[in-house]
Amino acid sequence: MRNILLVLLLVCGFVACENNDEIGFDIPVEFQKISFEPVPGGAVMRYKLPDIHDIYRVRASYINAYGQRLKKDGSYLSDTLLLDGFNEKKTDVTVELTFLNRDMEESAPVEMKFSTEAAATVALFDNLSVNSFWGGFNVTYNAPKTVDGTIHIFYIGMNPATQQLDSILMGSYPISEGGDTLNFELKQVLDKLDVVVRTDDYEGHRVKQIIYRDIPALAMETLTPEKFDFSFTGEIQENEKYGFGVKYLFDGKKKGEAFRNNVLSGVKGKYNTFIAGPEAFGERFIFDLREPRIPAALYAYAFLNFNTNFPDIPSYIFPGDVVDMYAGEIWRGSYPTRLPAKAKVYGTNEDPRTVDLASCDLLYTLDDDDSYTYWYSKSWCKDTDCDYVNGKKVYLNVTDEEFNAAEPIVLRMMCNYSEKSFRYLILVISDTYLSNRWSFDYPNGYEENAKEYITFDEIEVLVKAE
Repeated sequence: MRNILLVLLLVCGFVACENNDEIGFDIPVEFQKISFEPVPGGAVMRYKLPDIHDIYRVRASYINAYGQRLKKDGSYLSDTLLLDGFNEKKTDVTVELTFLNRDMEESAPVEMKFSTEAAATVALFDNLSVNSFWGGFNVTYNAPKTVDGTIHIFYIGMNPATQQLDSILMGSYPISEGGDTLNFELKQVLDKLDVVVRTDDYEGHRVKQIIYRDIPALAMETLTPEKFDFSFTGEIQENEKYGFGVKYLFDGKKKGEAFRNNVLSGVKGKYNTFIAGPEAFGERFIFDLREPRIPAALYAYAFLNFNTNFPDIPSYIFPGDVVDMYAGEIWRGSYPTRLPAKAKVYGTNEDPRTVDLASCDLLYTLDDDDSYTYWYSKSWCKDTDCDYVNGKKVYLNVTDEEFNAAEPIVLRMMCNYSEKSFRYLILVISDTYLSNRWSFDYPNGYEENAKEYITFDEIEVLVKAE
């Protein structure tokens, strides 16, 4: 009996071994050629599963840049499979391919090779430059159309917490398809900069880092109004009753403090600010520097938020409200819709009133989405004066100390640096933001500024420091 049991066990073991040997199946001879196309960070595998209903998947198994074995499955519902996980450009990467049937059994593997292109986290360094810029530096780079990863920008400066030299993070950004230009203004004053650029993939792996040393910092100075001349090719509102005029554009008040003081003292409807228009879009704001200078920037300032109810035209006011046709047409109940969403700054040494702008040097471009939703959440003036937007900080009844400590709302129109000198700067505004006052126009907004008025509370002209 003992011998019989031993024989039975040996037979069962032999059968089990035979069954294990039979796991899997041969690769069907009908399958079409599999090809690989290199792409940034990997390769696209193109395949077509055989016309056998029992074959449901193809599986690719390979080792990525970090030594991890990845398995990617492609079904009969598609004909491409992305093999990613690479950084540097690679050739002859080994991949094992198997087919899976309806029981998820795998066929015998076949070994193939593919190549990759450099991922965006590596490729962008091929055309990356760190350049001198006003009050800091900028980083420009090109990137492939397929992007995946983050770029981090640091500079070596004094850590305010430790008072020791340290790498100070200026920002982290998703790598942009095609490339980008990133401008950075420093709080610290340095003659030269060491800039660190690092890239990570979206899984948190550090991919590449380069230090760019001894980048000269560009110092700039603000011209006092006595050192340049201003003119405008369109109409400017001059009305002392309402506090409109050119003199308010250069009076040193950048946050609407004169208007705030008027309101607090009981003087209503006197704004002490600058208004251009009507029909100001496309006209030229001209700054004559009196001699060729290297332009650095134009700074344009707007009111802080005072929760102001701006005058409106009769069709849109409540019964019993006082109608002021002049102020109502200028404001139409909305301050943000008078602030630029699209603008360009040019430099020239020709007659600024007649020169063809196409022949001028384009120094700066603002090209915001003009919708209300963009203004409210992302624009340079999203926190400016408005009485129909809740949740914004209001600076009317705060203490003078709190008001004076508040940061101004400023559009910094930083000029491209090329070492060229210009006598004239030309600012052209082609659009302002839309309003959100009428709910049926959500989310894009309502055109309050059909007469094309433009306002600034202050403008500063900055040039390269001599």
